[in-house]
Amino acid sequence: MPDPTIDQRSPGAKNVLAAWAPLIVLSLFSSNPMLTLASLAVLYVLINLLWRPGEPPILLYVMGYQWLQANILIFYADLQGLPLTAVEESTYVVEATWLTMIGLLMVILGIRLGAGRSFGQRHQQTVADLAAKLSVRRLFIACLIAIPFGNGLAMVAFGLGGLAQPILALANLHWVLVYLFAYTVMAKRSGYSRLAVVFGIELISGFLGYFSDFKTVLILLLLAVLAAPGVFRGLRLQMAAGLVAVTLALGIFWTGIKTDYRDFVSQGSSAQVALVPVSDRIEKLVELAGDLTPEKLLESTEKLMLRLTYVHYFGECMKTVPSHIPYENGKLWWEAVTNAVVPRVLNPSKANLDDTLRAMFYTGEWIIGADYGTSVSLGYMAESYIDFGPVLMFVPLFLWGLLIGAIYRASINATAHPLIGYACATVPIYMSAGVLELSNAKMLGGLVLGFGILYLVQRQLSARAIKLLLLPRDPFPYSAAAHAKSRQS
Repeated sequence: MPDPTIDQRSPGAKNVLAAWAPLIVLSLFSSNPMLTLASLAVLYVLINLLWRPGEPPILLYVMGYQWLQANILIFYADLQGLPLTAVEESTYVVEATWLTMIGLLMVILGIRLGAGRSFGQRHQQTVADLAAKLSVRRLFIACLIAIPFGNGLAMVAFGLGGLAQPILALANLHWVLVYLFAYTVMAKRSGYSRLAVVFGIELISGFLGYFSDFKTVLILLLLAVLAAPGVFRGLRLQMAAGLVAVTLALGIFWTGIKTDYRDFVSQGSSAQVALVPVSDRIEKLVELAGDLTPEKLLESTEKLMLRLTYVHYFGECMKTVPSHIPYENGKLWWEAVTNAVVPRVLNPSKANLDDTLRAMFYTGEWIIGADYGTSVSLGYMAESYIDFGPVLMFVPLFLWGLLIGAIYRASINATAHPLIGYACATVPIYMSAGVLELSNAKMLGGLVLGFGILYLVQRQLSARAIKLLLLPRDPFPYSAAAHAKSRQS
């Protein structure tokens, strides 16, 4: 086993002058000095408040990704020597960017308060003990069983009406196993070939769907690598860097081919379904990959960057609200809360939320929607603004962060096995709180339902599951009482 010692200093606190001072100086000479400086300040706060050594960096990841979405357009404009308004047509892009950055700060503060003090130092020995006792072989077999089972549940769920949401949440259990398997391989420094098999299966099956959800396995594997002891040295550091590079490369590749690929797999129907056999999909992917030229890849890179940015529709909302449409005084967030509290299985008549229709209503723009194989959402920042305006919008954002942090803490403390809790916290937060463009109704309902199901599974099944996954003839060395004593210390 590697040394489980945890470095408690955050990356943001290290080498402040060496790392941050040059960036601050450069920002002052950029085309958008105040915005660039503010974006760096938010990043610094984000890292220092959400870096939790020894834990999966899911909180840091989801808010870091949203920081990128909010600010990438600023750096794109700076690189071209242009003001932000020259690269984004929305009249209120600057105002939307400022509100999004302040909103992110509110969410970050809420998460930090909700999550409480770091668990990494207190749980490091307990986590190391369990990882040492888990069987790589048994986890590998469990993943091979869980992957088709989870995918099968997901396919069945779409025909079950009100039961679809809980079934989809239950299907995410297979991601818990994948995370646990990846962490164990990293901690024990063995089983890399088996991990590569699971990684390959998830990556290929992800690419073959209509939406091509290949990035989930990449991100969860990265989070497991970054949570394992000794991540900033040796093989783990190389793996982390490699996963980031592969994710970026595949993102550029997918951006370059997705329009043609989706048109092929849906047979031109514009429906969000795959209507051709798997073998034909593979052939099409190979064909499209061969057609990519350096010029097309460069174009895809720029498209990906613009796709990541978030603030356009927020800015368009500010053009319409409140000048033409009054603030909704909490209507959208109330719908989100009722959607989360009363799931569709209890209220089958509940209306389906059409993100694109909502976006068109509040922006006054025509937007291609689900009938054309896509969907556009305003995102929870813009929806908070529509509800409460540019000041009070920060109240629900802080409360949203508080809920994320509380769910993270509750997941880890659900049982005597914090390593299982790390996995059960990571999956629903990644799935339901990872991007700015998600509507508040979908993210709140998804997070609450995903957490609730995994919490119950932890409480009822984790002890039995661990016994099945331990090394043969090697009893589990600690009890709930022993773990509770370690937490108190």
